[in-house]
Amino acid sequence: MKKIYKFSLHLSFIIISAIVVGLFLLPSVTHTLAQFPQLNIKDQNIVVSLNVNDAVYNANTSEFLGSKNISLTPYRVTEKHYLDQGLLNNTVNVTNSQTYLDTYLSDDLLVGRGNGTIATLDGQNISWISSGIGKSIDNQWIFYGVMLFNNTHSESLSLLNNSIGLSKSMAGSEPDYIWLLE
Repeated sequence: MKKIYKFSLHLSFIIISAIVVGLFLLPSVTHTLAQFPQLNIKDQNIVVSLNVNDAVYNANTSEFLGSKNISLTPYRVTEKHYLDQGLLNNTVNVTNSQTYLDTYLSDDLLVGRGNGTIATLDGQNISWISSGIGKSIDNQWIFYGVMLFNNTHSESLSLLNNSIGLSKSMAGSEPDYIWLLE
């Protein structure tokens, strides 16, 4: 019995030490290793405006198609489906078919992964994947995400080719928006 107690005490010490090292020492090492050479940023415009007028996509209608529970332990996980109607570049009518797998970290915070397809009325399309976070504020869910668009041969959707987008959506009547990082 003493050997088991001694072993579990040593194991607990190792686990706690690993957590402390991970929380306090590794972020500074990672930060140091992740530094890139200084670039001439005078030639680069790295500012992204999140003004709704600058969004490349806005949904004017959103339809919730359904959800199902995937898991309840250790966290609640749901799969949700939506279909939006919107405008790309304020000129092209498109649909945005979306599926999200959401993991609820608490009653008012979730992380999600999504995928979907944006399609024009004449059948041209581009697929995307996303990762994001949602927060419930005053009983209204607000979602922020990062999207990666695949490649397409569609001329009307070519501005999305291999692009990275930032997204914001609110559950309910507010429109969804996507901005491109350029």
